[in-house]
Amino acid sequence: MKLLWILYIKLLLLSSINALCNITSCNSLGLIDQSKILAICETIQCNISPDSQVYYPLDLNYSSTISHYGISSTNFSVCSVVPCTAEDLSIIIKIIGQNRVPFGIKSGGHSLNPGFSSTKDVHISMLRFSKVAYNSTDQTVDVGPGLVWNDVYKQLQPYNVSVLGGRVSNVGVGGFLLGGGYGWKSNQYGLSIDTILEYELVTPNGTIVNVNNETYPDLFFGLKGGLNNFGIVTNFKMCALPQTLVYGGVLLYDFLEINDIVNAAVNFQTNNQDPKAQILCDFTSLGGSVAISIIAFYDAPIAPPNTFDVFTSIRHLGKLQTRSFLSLVQASPVFVTDNMRGRFHTISVSNISKPVVEKVRDLFIEYTLASIPYGRTLVNFDVEPFLPSYFEKSQGGAYPHSPSNPLFPIVVQFGWQSELDDQVFINATQTVAEAILEAAIQDGQDLSGAKEILYPNYALDNTPLIKMYGKNLDRLKSIRQQWDPENIMYLTGGFKF
Repeated sequence: MKLLWILYIKLLLLSSINALCNITSCNSLGLIDQSKILAICETIQCNISPDSQVYYPLDLNYSSTISHYGISSTNFSVCSVVPCTAEDLSIIIKIIGQNRVPFGIKSGGHSLNPGFSSTKDVHISMLRFSKVAYNSTDQTVDVGPGLVWNDVYKQLQPYNVSVLGGRVSNVGVGGFLLGGGYGWKSNQYGLSIDTILEYELVTPNGTIVNVNNETYPDLFFGLKGGLNNFGIVTNFKMCALPQTLVYGGVLLYDFLEINDIVNAAVNFQTNNQDPKAQILCDFTSLGGSVAISIIAFYDAPIAPPNTFDVFTSIRHLGKLQTRSFLSLVQASPVFVTDNMRGRFHTISVSNISKPVVEKVRDLFIEYTLASIPYGRTLVNFDVEPFLPSYFEKSQGGAYPHSPSNPLFPIVVQFGWQSELDDQVFINATQTVAEAILEAAIQDGQDLSGAKEILYPNYALDNTPLIKMYGKNLDRLKSIRQQWDPENIMYLTGGFKF
């Protein structure tokens, strides 16, 4: 069980020689010569302010700006550009657009889809956009996209406020907020995009605009779950939420308790009516060693009696206690993916029912055993219960989350070591997702057509846009065409409208 407590270790400095040997690139106009890309990097370096940086593979800071949660998402770019102002980013995007050079944009680097936040050409790291500013007058918080959520919560803790952000350590701000954002306060306030009041955006043509529901309502709609299709966000203005001490922690169980955990998770989903109470239910194996965890959260210093008794009554390690919000986030397990490849995928169900969770259990056991011959592998299936009413706070946006169609995400994650095994585990990721969806349909859940909307931040890279955006897709394509007629954002990775 101790494997669940190991924290994420940054990727070691990678050989610059290997990086240079692997640098090739192409865009829609064909192959771009490496020397031309290098010249573009030098042009950027000459035109941005001295406070912004351009790193090359021989620079010590280069590796940390391109590294990702999974090694299969890391590309070795010709250069890594680290702007520190929106004005410098505007210069960079103009040079990229003029030269039609492929580029990548990285916030925290938590995406497991290769090329979604990396490139072999011009890499942009948002690391220097690290502002956290609490405004007590209007109860807002300005948050930079280059942060991870631990840093945000730490800086807000002295003010007894928080924002609706990530639930576990080391998830980046930028990609999380642009995809939608499920958080510990979602039962109370909806998704993160429902609490964003304004975006500072560098558009594809380099214009810097402040986007809210009054200034650019269509663009505001698009940014709320529409990922990086409309430019590069340099600041998020979010609602400040009151934050006391919280109650919760991580409970760890061994394999013998797996059936009891299935029943307890279903019981909690069926009977909990308290919006301050949430859990995550993780089925995890690393190299064949199994542990199940419940991360419990209550948004007050003490939880009412019996809130989490269905879990604490089962034999476990760990305890629930009063603690800071930051402490709870930092206590959440972060799996060892250093030097591992990986993928996420997801299913959305309308009910965390017993047949569905039993199917998750059965598939977890099956694929844990099947993965053993492949050496050090990770199998992680995550069930995310919320109150059925949690979409009632929806403020709309690109990512559909209507009160009339509440959905609960289930996450499928595999990690492995050898590139030769990529297709084996990608196929497994898809097969597991399809099997869980079929179990939900067999359970009588109506997930036909546009009713099964998948969360973009969890979705595998071949997921059709219609499965994530439903009836919003045509409108999003129109907004993108209006703001990016030259298709500059097609030069970077991600799901594209």
